[in-house]
Amino acid sequence: MSLDISPHYPVMLNEVIKSIKPNNKNTIVDCTFGCGGYSKKILEIFPNYQIIAIDRDPSVKKFADTLNTSFKNRLKFINDKFSNLGNIIRNYQDDISYFIFDFGISSFQLDNYDRGFSFNSEIKLDMRMGHNTISAYELVNEAPLEDLNSIIKIFGEDSDHKKIAKEIVQIRKNKTIHTTKELRNTILKAKGNRYFKKDPCTKTFQALRMIVNQELSEIFNALKKTIELSKTNTGITTVTFHSLEDRIVKKIFNISKDLEKNPSRYLPKITPNAEQSYIQKMSNKAIKPTDNEIATNPRSRSAKLRSIIKMGNDKININRKDLKMERLFELEEKYAG
Repeated sequence: MSLDISPHYPVMLNEVIKSIKPNNKNTIVDCTFGCGGYSKKILEIFPNYQIIAIDRDPSVKKFADTLNTSFKNRLKFINDKFSNLGNIIRNYQDDISYFIFDFGISSFQLDNYDRGFSFNSEIKLDMRMGHNTISAYELVNEAPLEDLNSIIKIFGEDSDHKKIAKEIVQIRKNKTIHTTKELRNTILKAKGNRYFKKDPCTKTFQALRMIVNQELSEIFNALKKTIELSKTNTGITTVTFHSLEDRIVKKIFNISKDLEKNPSRYLPKITPNAEQSYIQKMSNKAIKPTDNEIATNPRSRSAKLRSIIKMGNDKININRKDLKMERLFELEEKYAG
């Protein structure tokens, strides 16, 4: 069956599908449904599987409805944040074989100028994915200088963070920064007349979007709950697009008692205790998109895929402080409402 449901290109689709290892459990949770690219392919090639599709953006339900109709009610759509996985999958735990996360913003959202994500639009600042507390408009016009500086520096990784934060505060003394175009002009003024290989507004817009949507906290809470609730032989695949996203995923996937990892190359290989839960990594390094995919879809260039399988039914405790990223989480929480 071939079904075009949207213009969105699911990043590293082939690699995501290859990471799925079929077992005797017949439910896959697509935790970031978006426009349904992953779900559609799974429904096509795994006829015995059903999908639980989660997305915080209510506008994507139309894509879910199309898939559900085309694939004979094998997809259940839930409009919620994936950090609420504990409640969402409570009645399905024993049937779930795999979780898939795509942590990037959907092209469907970015290209919809009415959503206020893109610096190419002239709409009111927004950037909310759904189930939000604040918008980018409130963040830009109300956050103190110190916080704006930290947000642009840490989340945007922009070397001009001080200049941009100061310019935002200076401009809003006389008027609110209302639209994406006004914010773009403010950033360009702060950066001066210089050549940039990449659009100079990208990093600041990205940083604000991450705070508005609590993106790092969402990732931590979702993966923590997924690993805690998963039964043995349950797989988890993530696709990240930002260095901070990938850092969180990598740290979480390394934090459990991975008993297949030797403390020293001089010691014999340790055999995991069958009664103790641990994380088995599918590869030691992140998988990146092919050159062909990057040429076709440039937005995939920063993507990294990591996959694990949870072995054992015991709970694996994951403490957020062990990630040593508290400053980032605290900054997000300050604007969580």
